[in-house]
This record gives sequence, C-alpha cells and structure tokens, in this order.
Amino acid sequence: MKKLNCSLFEGVSDNNLKRLLSCLKTREVKFNQDDEIYSYNSATQILGVLLSGKAYVKKLDRNGNYTILETLHKNDIFSDTLAFTATDANAISIFACEPTTVLLFDFKSVFKRCANACEHHSLFVFNLMKILLDKSKLLSQRVEILSNKTIKDKILSYCSLMVNSLQSMTFTLPMSYTSFAEYLCVDRSAMMRELKKLDVQGILSVNKKEITVLSEEYI
Repeated sequence: MKKLNCSLFEGVSDNNLKRLLSCLKTREVKFNQDDEIYSYNSATQILGVLLSGKAYVKKLDRNGNYTILETLHKNDIFSDTLAFTATDANAISIFACEPTTVLLFDFKSVFKRCANACEHHSLFVFNLMKILLDKSKLLSQRVEILSNKTIKDKILSYCSLMVNSLQSMTFTLPMSYTSFAEYLCVDRSAMMRELKKLDVQGILSVNKKEITVLSEEYI
C-alpha cells in the first residue's frame, strides 16, 4: 500500500503501519460514482479512510430531500462517532461522487487493547481522539452557519468561516452551487439570487466559483 498521509497515522512509521493495518483487520473496497459507501442507520459500526476519490455525507429527510452534511476527500476519515445522529426520519449515508477507494477498519479492533500493547496502536487511538475534537469543532461551525435565519446571513457566515480558516479574502468554493445550496439547506435559485445581490451591493465579488469578500465588516 502507498504511503498514507491521513492524520490517523501521524507518527506511525512505515514498518509499524503495516503491523497496525494487520492488527486492525483492514480491507480495501472500491466504489463507483453514486454508489452508497455506508449508511449510518446500519447496525454495523464502521471506521474508514478515503484512499482516493471523493464522497458526500448526505441526509435524506422524510420528504425525499437531500442535504449535504460533509464532503470527504482523499485521506479524510468517516465513522459513526464523527457523524450527525441518524434518526428514522433522517437517513444519513455516504455516497461516492466519483470512483472511490476506501480503507475500512474492523471497528472492534480499533478500541480493543492490542495483545502486544503496541505503541503504534496506542498512537493510532490518540490520533483518533484528536480528530474527534477537530470534528466536534467543525460540527459546531456548521450549526452556527445554519442557525442564521436568512439565506444572506448563511452565505456571509460561511464566507467568514472560509476567510478566517484560509487567511485570505478570496477563496474557491469547494463544491458545486447545487451542493452549496444543499449544504446551506436552502433553495438553489434563491441562493443564486442572494449571491447576485451581494455581488451588486459590493459585499462579495463572485466570479464562477471564486468568491472574494470585499468588506472586512462581514468577516
């Protein structure tokens, strides 16, 4: 297997990585575009890493509407412990956006104490705990964005987050506008109208998927 740059394996040497993957009973699975990688309503718990490709974590509500909760890229991880809670009324699943390869772990082996008490297994669990904390922060930021009542305020809240995260007033939207509307839980046409208004008002400069915040008042 090629070198894994995922933060789960930070500090684990190549030799120890081979032992760790064996200890955790990992397996590679390939998915085609639009394949369902995993459903959070499943009775089987899971931990996985995207080795290649891209995927969306989507929520399907009782009315048949999808909302994108998260976009997963190469070396990103997913797990029941890192997701919004799935209910009977809201089915949450991961779908491949393109041909995608996933490394799946035996969930019980992740937290089961290794018989040899190996240092790299302990380091793996420590890295996982750090990721959980970072994910908790991201989920809080998402809630903050969605707590805004108007589409305009949701857009500006997202832009503020991106500017502060990237330390740049200009950023490229990391998803399509359809996906962005789903992310904000708003109608796409209404969102596009608000973006146009913000551009005309000189608050944002919108050039295809490149967005520039023109006033520090909004960050």
